[in-house]
Amino acid sequence: MRHALLVPFLALLSLGIVHASEQDLDVDAVDDKIEAELKQELEQTQGQTVETLKDAVDALELRNDLLDVLMKKEELTEGDIAIIQQLTETIENALAKIDEELDNMSDQVQEVKAGAESGDAESIRENGRGYLEKYRTLRE
Repeated sequence: MRHALLVPFLALLSLGIVHASEQDLDVDAVDDKIEAELKQELEQTQGQTVETLKDAVDALELRNDLLDVLMKKEELTEGDIAIIQQLTETIENALAKIDEELDNMSDQVQEVKAGAESGDAESIRENGRGYLEKYRTLRE
């Protein structure tokens, strides 16, 4: 009787293992596809300058997405390491631009505050709008 119960249980267990292996293959295939798409997008944007806050945010988003995919790999190939080197150079440039723009935003907020203290509505509007535009860019 135990044998009669054990055989179907083992059969179900082996089916579960096969199904789990198929799911692992599906996940790996999806990860490979995402990595390939991100690498293609990276190649298309390679060499673009980071001149504006929007450029910096866009560059950071793409490179961080690809870096995230690469960090999930069990082992990094030499090709992966070369890509990471390119990614981090652009990430550094993007972060430097964002840092510069955050300093500008801080200055603009101080100007809004000074305008409010002095009653200078034009200064408030000009600096307030500039600050909010950059803030919205960061939020996107």
